[in-house]
Amino acid sequence: MNRTFLLGSVLLGVAAYAGFSFSHDGPTPVHRTTTATTLSVTVTTPFETTVVERVAATGTLVPREDVAVMAEVANARILRLPVEVGDRVRRGDTLAVLDTESLRLQVLQMEAEYAKARDEHARVNSIKDSGAVSKSIVTEKKSALDAAKAKLDEAKLAVRRAVVTAPEDGTVFERRATVGSVAAAGEPLFRIARNGVVEADLRVPEGSAGRVPPGGRVSLFLPGLDSPVAGTVRLVAPRIDASDRAASVRVSMAGDRPLMVGAFVHGDVELGTVTALAVPSTAVQRDAMGAFVWTVDLNDRVDRRAVQPRLRQDGLTLVDGVDPGLRVVARAGSLVRSGDRVKTIEAR
Repeated sequence: MNRTFLLGSVLLGVAAYAGFSFSHDGPTPVHRTTTATTLSVTVTTPFETTVVERVAATGTLVPREDVAVMAEVANARILRLPVEVGDRVRRGDTLAVLDTESLRLQVLQMEAEYAKARDEHARVNSIKDSGAVSKSIVTEKKSALDAAKAKLDEAKLAVRRAVVTAPEDGTVFERRATVGSVAAAGEPLFRIARNGVVEADLRVPEGSAGRVPPGGRVSLFLPGLDSPVAGTVRLVAPRIDASDRAASVRVSMAGDRPLMVGAFVHGDVELGTVTALAVPSTAVQRDAMGAFVWTVDLNDRVDRRAVQPRLRQDGLTLVDGVDPGLRVVARAGSLVRSGDRVKTIEAR
Protein backbone atom coordinates (compact mmCIF):
# COMPACT_ATOMS: atom_id res chain seq x y z
CA MET A 1 0.00 0.00 0.00
CA ASN A 2 2.89 2.33 0.79
CA ARG A 3 4.51 1.61 -2.60
CA THR A 4 1.25 2.49 -4.31
CA PHE A 5 1.09 5.84 -2.44
CA LEU A 6 4.69 6.81 -3.30
CA LEU A 7 4.29 5.94 -6.96
CA GLY A 8 1.18 8.06 -7.22
CA SER A 9 2.89 11.04 -5.64
CA VAL A 10 5.77 10.88 -8.11
CA LEU A 11 3.43 10.67 -11.06
CA LEU A 12 1.46 13.70 -9.85
CA GLY A 13 4.70 15.73 -9.47
CA VAL A 14 5.87 14.87 -12.98
CA ALA A 15 2.52 15.80 -14.43
CA ALA A 16 2.51 19.16 -12.59
CA TYR A 17 6.02 20.02 -13.88
CA ALA A 18 5.13 19.07 -17.41
CA GLY A 19 2.04 21.22 -17.31
CA PHE A 20 3.99 24.19 -16.06
CA SER A 21 6.68 23.79 -18.73
CA PHE A 22 4.24 23.57 -21.61
CA SER A 23 2.36 26.66 -20.37
CA HIS A 24 5.54 28.84 -20.93
CA ASP A 25 7.29 29.13 -24.29
CA GLY A 26 10.65 30.32 -22.81
CA PRO A 27 12.31 32.94 -20.60
CA THR A 28 10.99 36.49 -20.71
CA PRO A 29 13.33 38.61 -22.95
CA VAL A 30 15.10 41.69 -21.44
CA HIS A 31 14.80 44.83 -23.63
CA ARG A 32 17.90 47.20 -23.62
CA THR A 33 17.74 50.77 -24.89
CA THR A 34 20.76 52.69 -26.21
CA THR A 35 20.84 56.49 -25.97
CA ALA A 36 23.18 58.28 -28.42
CA THR A 37 25.32 61.08 -26.82
CA THR A 38 25.90 64.28 -28.83
CA LEU A 39 28.98 66.28 -27.88
CA SER A 40 28.43 69.95 -27.10
CA VAL A 41 31.09 72.34 -28.39
CA THR A 42 31.57 76.08 -28.07
CA VAL A 43 31.74 77.87 -31.41
CA THR A 44 32.77 81.36 -32.39
CA THR A 45 33.16 83.32 -35.60
CA PRO A 46 36.46 84.86 -36.76
CA PHE A 47 36.62 88.63 -36.48
CA GLU A 48 39.01 91.17 -37.94
CA THR A 49 41.37 92.87 -35.53
CA THR A 50 44.58 94.87 -35.56
CA VAL A 51 47.34 94.10 -33.08
CA VAL A 52 50.85 95.36 -32.52
CA GLU A 53 53.43 92.70 -33.26
CA ARG A 54 56.24 92.56 -30.73
CA VAL A 55 59.37 90.53 -30.22
CA ALA A 56 60.83 89.86 -26.79
CA ALA A 57 64.54 90.41 -26.26
CA THR A 58 66.99 90.52 -23.39
CA GLY A 59 70.20 92.43 -22.90
CA THR A 60 72.18 94.71 -20.62
CA LEU A 61 72.57 98.39 -19.89
CA VAL A 62 75.67 99.86 -21.52
CA PRO A 63 77.12 103.35 -22.04
CA ARG A 64 76.12 104.91 -25.32
CA GLU A 65 79.78 105.87 -25.76
CA ASP A 66 82.42 104.07 -23.72
CA VAL A 67 85.53 106.24 -23.19
CA ALA A 68 88.65 104.32 -22.13
CA VAL A 69 91.20 106.38 -20.17
CA MET A 70 94.76 105.03 -20.40
CA ALA A 71 98.10 106.24 -19.09
CA GLU A 72 100.27 107.61 -21.86
CA VAL A 73 103.37 107.01 -19.73
CA ALA A 74 104.32 103.36 -19.32
CA ASN A 75 105.91 101.78 -16.27
CA ALA A 76 105.15 104.70 -13.95
CA ARG A 77 103.89 104.07 -10.42
CA ILE A 78 100.44 105.42 -9.53
CA LEU A 79 100.67 107.87 -6.62
CA ARG A 80 97.15 109.25 -6.30
CA LEU A 81 93.60 108.54 -7.54
CA PRO A 82 91.27 111.46 -6.70
CA VAL A 83 88.10 110.00 -8.30
CA GLU A 84 85.88 107.02 -7.49
CA VAL A 85 83.43 104.92 -9.47
CA GLY A 86 80.20 106.84 -9.97
CA ASP A 87 81.80 110.29 -9.89
CA ARG A 88 80.79 112.82 -12.51
CA VAL A 89 83.83 114.34 -14.18
CA ARG A 90 84.41 117.11 -16.65
CA ARG A 91 86.93 117.25 -19.45
CA GLY A 92 90.36 118.07 -18.05
CA ASP A 93 89.66 116.92 -14.47
CA THR A 94 92.53 115.04 -12.82
CA LEU A 95 91.86 111.31 -12.61
CA ALA A 96 95.27 109.93 -11.60
CA VAL A 97 98.74 111.20 -10.70
CA LEU A 98 101.80 109.12 -11.64
CA ASP A 99 105.30 109.16 -10.20
CA THR A 100 107.50 111.65 -12.15
CA GLU A 101 110.85 111.13 -10.39
CA SER A 102 112.39 109.03 -13.14
CA LEU A 103 110.77 111.24 -15.78
CA ARG A 104 112.34 114.38 -14.33
CA LEU A 105 115.75 112.70 -14.35
CA GLN A 106 115.25 112.03 -18.04
CA VAL A 107 114.41 115.71 -18.54
CA LEU A 108 117.70 116.73 -16.86
CA GLN A 109 119.62 114.28 -19.05
CA MET A 110 117.92 115.53 -22.20
CA GLU A 111 118.62 119.14 -21.22
CA ALA A 112 122.35 118.35 -20.87
CA GLU A 113 122.44 116.63 -24.25
CA TYR A 114 120.54 119.48 -25.83
CA ALA A 115 122.96 122.06 -24.36
CA LYS A 116 125.93 120.10 -25.70
CA ALA A 117 124.42 119.81 -29.18
CA ARG A 118 123.54 123.50 -29.17
CA ASP A 119 127.10 124.53 -28.26
CA GLU A 120 128.64 122.30 -30.93
CA HIS A 121 126.27 123.62 -33.55
CA ALA A 122 127.02 127.21 -32.55
CA ARG A 123 130.77 126.57 -32.77
CA VAL A 124 130.77 125.11 -36.27
CA ASN A 125 128.18 127.55 -37.48
CA SER A 126 130.40 130.49 -36.47
CA ILE A 127 133.33 129.31 -38.60
CA LYS A 128 131.54 127.83 -41.57
CA ASP A 129 132.18 130.92 -43.70
CA SER A 130 135.95 130.66 -43.15
CA GLY A 131 136.12 127.27 -44.83
CA ALA A 132 137.53 125.59 -41.70
CA VAL A 133 134.63 123.12 -41.64
CA SER A 134 132.74 121.49 -44.42
CA LYS A 135 129.05 122.02 -45.07
CA SER A 136 128.35 118.36 -44.21
CA ILE A 137 129.68 118.87 -40.68
CA VAL A 138 127.49 121.93 -40.22
CA THR A 139 124.47 119.94 -41.43
CA GLU A 140 125.34 117.05 -39.12
CA LYS A 141 125.57 119.33 -36.06
CA LYS A 142 122.26 120.96 -36.98
CA SER A 143 120.58 117.56 -37.19
CA ALA A 144 122.04 116.54 -33.83
CA LEU A 145 120.70 119.78 -32.31
CA ASP A 146 117.21 119.15 -33.69
CA ALA A 147 117.24 115.55 -32.41
CA ALA A 148 118.33 116.65 -28.93
CA LYS A 149 115.57 119.28 -28.90
CA ALA A 150 112.96 116.69 -29.87
CA LYS A 151 114.09 114.32 -27.13
CA LEU A 152 113.97 117.13 -24.57
CA ASP A 153 110.43 118.09 -25.64
CA GLU A 154 109.36 114.46 -25.45
CA ALA A 155 110.77 114.11 -21.91
CA LYS A 156 108.97 117.27 -20.78
CA LEU A 157 105.73 116.01 -22.37
CA ALA A 158 106.07 112.74 -20.45
CA VAL A 159 106.22 114.72 -17.20
CA ARG A 160 103.05 116.56 -18.13
CA ARG A 161 101.35 113.31 -19.08
CA ALA A 162 102.05 111.92 -15.64
CA VAL A 163 98.84 113.70 -14.64
CA VAL A 164 96.01 111.66 -16.25
CA THR A 165 92.98 113.82 -17.06
CA ALA A 166 89.43 113.10 -18.27
CA PRO A 167 89.22 113.33 -22.08
CA GLU A 168 85.43 113.88 -22.02
CA ASP A 169 82.60 114.84 -19.70
CA GLY A 170 80.85 111.83 -18.22
CA THR A 171 80.41 109.35 -15.37
CA VAL A 172 83.16 107.00 -14.20
CA PHE A 173 81.62 103.51 -14.21
CA GLU A 174 84.81 101.44 -13.88
CA ARG A 175 88.16 102.04 -12.15
CA ARG A 176 90.88 99.46 -12.60
CA ALA A 177 93.77 101.54 -11.28
CA THR A 178 95.01 101.13 -7.70
CA VAL A 179 97.43 103.30 -5.77
CA GLY A 180 100.93 101.82 -5.80
CA SER A 181 100.50 99.76 -8.95
CA VAL A 182 102.41 100.40 -12.15
CA ALA A 183 100.53 101.80 -15.13
CA ALA A 184 100.89 99.45 -18.08
CA ALA A 185 100.83 100.57 -21.69
CA GLY A 186 97.51 99.84 -23.40
CA GLU A 187 95.63 99.03 -20.18
CA PRO A 188 92.77 101.40 -19.32
CA LEU A 189 92.85 102.94 -15.86
CA PHE A 190 89.24 104.17 -16.04
CA ARG A 191 86.18 103.78 -18.21
CA ILE A 192 83.79 106.69 -18.56
CA ALA A 193 80.22 106.82 -19.90
CA ARG A 194 80.37 109.91 -22.08
CA ASN A 195 77.94 112.54 -20.80
CA GLY A 196 76.59 109.89 -18.43
CA VAL A 197 74.25 108.51 -21.12
CA VAL A 198 73.31 104.84 -20.59
CA GLU A 199 71.13 102.82 -22.96
CA ALA A 200 69.91 99.25 -23.45
CA ASP A 201 71.74 96.83 -25.70
CA LEU A 202 69.15 94.18 -26.65
CA ARG A 203 69.89 90.94 -28.48
CA VAL A 204 67.14 90.45 -31.07
CA PRO A 205 66.95 87.07 -32.87
CA GLU A 206 67.97 87.14 -36.52
CA GLY A 207 64.46 86.21 -37.68
CA SER A 208 63.10 89.50 -36.33
CA ALA A 209 66.15 91.79 -36.32
CA GLY A 210 65.67 92.90 -39.92
CA ARG A 211 62.10 94.01 -39.14
CA VAL A 212 62.98 96.28 -36.21
CA PRO A 213 62.28 99.85 -37.36
CA PRO A 214 64.69 102.63 -36.30
CA GLY A 215 62.76 104.95 -34.02
CA GLY A 216 60.37 102.16 -33.04
CA ARG A 217 58.90 101.98 -29.55
CA VAL A 218 60.22 99.59 -26.91
CA SER A 219 58.95 98.73 -23.43
CA LEU A 220 61.89 98.07 -21.11
CA PHE A 221 61.66 96.23 -17.82
CA LEU A 222 64.49 97.10 -15.42
CA PRO A 223 65.42 95.60 -12.05
CA GLY A 224 63.90 97.48 -9.14
CA LEU A 225 61.24 99.27 -11.22
CA ASP A 226 57.60 98.22 -10.99
CA SER A 227 56.51 99.79 -14.27
CA PRO A 228 58.13 99.53 -17.71
CA VAL A 229 60.31 102.31 -19.07
CA ALA A 230 59.57 103.73 -22.52
CA GLY A 231 62.43 103.47 -24.98
CA THR A 232 63.16 104.24 -28.62
CA VAL A 233 65.22 102.19 -31.07
CA ARG A 234 68.34 104.25 -31.79
CA LEU A 235 70.41 101.79 -33.78
CA VAL A 236 70.03 98.35 -35.36
CA ALA A 237 73.41 96.72 -35.96
CA PRO A 238 73.77 95.46 -39.57
CA ARG A 239 75.44 92.27 -38.39
CA ILE A 240 74.30 88.94 -36.94
CA ASP A 241 76.57 87.56 -34.23
CA ALA A 242 77.47 83.95 -35.00
CA SER A 243 77.62 83.04 -31.29
CA ASP A 244 73.92 83.61 -30.55
CA ARG A 245 72.44 84.29 -34.02
CA ALA A 246 71.17 87.69 -32.89
CA ALA A 247 71.73 91.34 -33.72
CA SER A 248 72.45 94.19 -31.35
CA VAL A 249 69.65 96.74 -31.04
CA ARG A 250 70.47 99.90 -29.09
CA VAL A 251 67.52 101.49 -27.27
CA SER A 252 67.69 104.98 -25.80
CA MET A 253 65.63 105.91 -22.74
CA ALA A 254 64.09 109.20 -21.75
CA GLY A 255 64.54 110.68 -18.29
CA ASP A 256 67.45 111.25 -15.97
CA ARG A 257 67.01 108.28 -13.63
CA PRO A 258 70.30 106.75 -12.42
CA LEU A 259 71.00 103.54 -14.33
CA MET A 260 73.61 100.93 -13.50
CA VAL A 261 75.87 99.83 -16.32
CA GLY A 262 75.75 96.05 -16.77
CA ALA A 263 72.24 95.61 -15.31
CA PHE A 264 69.97 93.00 -16.93
CA VAL A 265 67.10 94.36 -19.00
CA HIS A 266 64.13 92.74 -20.76
CA GLY A 267 62.43 94.53 -23.64
CA ASP A 268 59.37 94.16 -25.87
CA VAL A 269 60.25 95.64 -29.25
CA GLU A 270 57.42 96.74 -31.54
CA LEU A 271 57.77 95.48 -35.11
CA GLY A 272 54.60 97.02 -36.54
CA THR A 273 50.86 96.36 -36.76
CA VAL A 274 49.14 93.30 -38.25
CA THR A 275 45.50 93.24 -39.41
CA ALA A 276 43.86 89.84 -39.97
CA LEU A 277 41.03 87.54 -38.85
CA ALA A 278 41.44 86.30 -35.31
CA VAL A 279 40.23 83.17 -33.52
CA PRO A 280 40.83 82.01 -29.95
CA SER A 281 44.23 80.40 -29.59
CA THR A 282 42.50 77.32 -28.12
CA ALA A 283 40.78 76.79 -31.50
CA VAL A 284 44.02 76.25 -33.40
CA GLN A 285 45.09 72.61 -33.45
CA ARG A 286 48.26 71.08 -34.85
CA ASP A 287 49.27 67.67 -36.12
CA ALA A 288 51.63 66.17 -38.67
CA MET A 289 49.72 67.84 -41.51
CA GLY A 290 50.04 71.32 -39.99
CA ALA A 291 47.82 73.84 -38.27
CA PHE A 292 44.03 73.63 -38.59
CA VAL A 293 40.72 74.50 -36.94
CA TRP A 294 37.50 72.52 -36.61
CA THR A 295 34.49 74.15 -38.27
CA VAL A 296 30.78 73.33 -37.98
CA ASP A 297 28.54 73.46 -41.09
CA LEU A 298 24.83 74.22 -41.31
CA ASN A 299 24.01 70.56 -40.57
CA ASP A 300 26.07 70.70 -37.36
CA ARG A 301 28.71 68.45 -38.86
CA VAL A 302 32.37 68.95 -37.98
CA ASP A 303 34.87 69.62 -40.75
CA ARG A 304 38.62 70.29 -40.76
CA ARG A 305 39.95 73.59 -42.15
CA ALA A 306 43.68 74.17 -42.68
CA VAL A 307 44.94 77.58 -41.53
CA GLN A 308 48.15 79.57 -41.50
CA PRO A 309 48.85 81.17 -38.09
CA ARG A 310 50.41 84.63 -38.34
CA LEU A 311 50.57 86.02 -34.81
CA ARG A 312 49.56 84.92 -31.34
CA GLN A 313 48.87 87.49 -28.64
CA ASP A 314 46.61 87.92 -25.61
CA GLY A 315 44.77 84.63 -26.11
CA LEU A 316 44.05 85.27 -29.79
CA THR A 317 45.70 83.90 -32.91
CA LEU A 318 45.61 85.80 -36.18
CA VAL A 319 45.24 83.29 -39.01
CA ASP A 320 44.86 83.07 -42.77
CA GLY A 321 42.46 80.53 -44.31
CA VAL A 322 39.15 81.35 -42.55
CA ASP A 323 36.13 83.45 -43.44
CA PRO A 324 34.26 85.92 -41.23
CA GLY A 325 31.00 83.91 -41.27
CA LEU A 326 32.61 80.57 -40.44
CA ARG A 327 31.63 78.75 -37.24
CA VAL A 328 34.85 77.65 -35.56
CA VAL A 329 35.09 75.28 -32.59
CA ALA A 330 36.61 77.41 -29.86
CA ARG A 331 37.05 74.66 -27.30
CA ALA A 332 36.79 70.86 -27.08
CA GLY A 333 38.55 70.65 -30.43
CA SER A 334 40.63 67.67 -29.33
CA LEU A 335 37.46 65.62 -28.66
CA VAL A 336 35.87 65.81 -32.10
CA ARG A 337 36.58 64.25 -35.46
CA SER A 338 35.71 65.18 -38.99
CA GLY A 339 32.10 64.24 -39.75
CA ASP A 340 30.89 64.19 -36.13
CA ARG A 341 27.50 65.71 -35.40
CA VAL A 342 27.71 68.13 -32.52
CA LYS A 343 25.56 70.47 -30.50
CA THR A 344 26.82 74.03 -30.73
CA ILE A 345 26.98 76.62 -27.97
CA GLU A 346 27.73 80.19 -28.99
CA ALA A 347 30.74 81.67 -27.21
CA ARG A 348 30.07 84.69 -25.04
